[in-house]
Amino acid sequence: MFSEFENLEKIEVLREDGMVDYYPHFLDLDQSTALFQKISSSEKFEQNDILLFGKRVKVPRLEAYYALNGEAYGYSGQALTVQLFPSYLNELRLQVQEKTKSQFNALLINYYRDGQDSNGWHADNEKSLGEEPNIASLSLGAVRRFELKHMANGIKKNILLANGSLLHMHGQLQKHYKHQLPKIKGLQQARLNLTFRWVRPSV
Repeated sequence: MFSEFENLEKIEVLREDGMVDYYPHFLDLDQSTALFQKISSSEKFEQNDILLFGKRVKVPRLEAYYALNGEAYGYSGQALTVQLFPSYLNELRLQVQEKTKSQFNALLINYYRDGQDSNGWHADNEKSLGEEPNIASLSLGAVRRFELKHMANGIKKNILLANGSLLHMHGQLQKHYKHQLPKIKGLQQARLNLTFRWVRPSV
């Protein structure tokens, strides 16, 4: 999807019940490859537990969480381990802020090791993210299908997230839409998803 717009700098995916902007070429191929290699080889990832239907289960991906000033974040009954921003990821944060004209103080990286790692239907609507969560999602590595579904009418939108692309979700999107990254049978290539967020400062 959106292949016909591959030469555009920005695509407005949604403007009703929330806003989604897609930047296909936020990073070029060399930048994306170097960043993927640096993160995957040097950062500390964990496979966390979540509470699902009353049971503790392992999430089907690896995670690493960073905050500027120790801002705490978690979901589904788990609190993520807080790490300080390495300088190169903080520089990237500033670049994402400039592109999206938004402020971010935290970063959650999801490491999808292959097509069997996934993220099911959910909304990023934790209280710590505020009334209108602001999330900028940078994709590195394998192209994966990102799905949006309206909570009231069930209408779906699918987006192929390219290597080096940036997806900005803002406005009231998390109140009206859920999203997921489904499994892909036979995919061996890994993907990193860097989700920059504004998390309310810890009290």
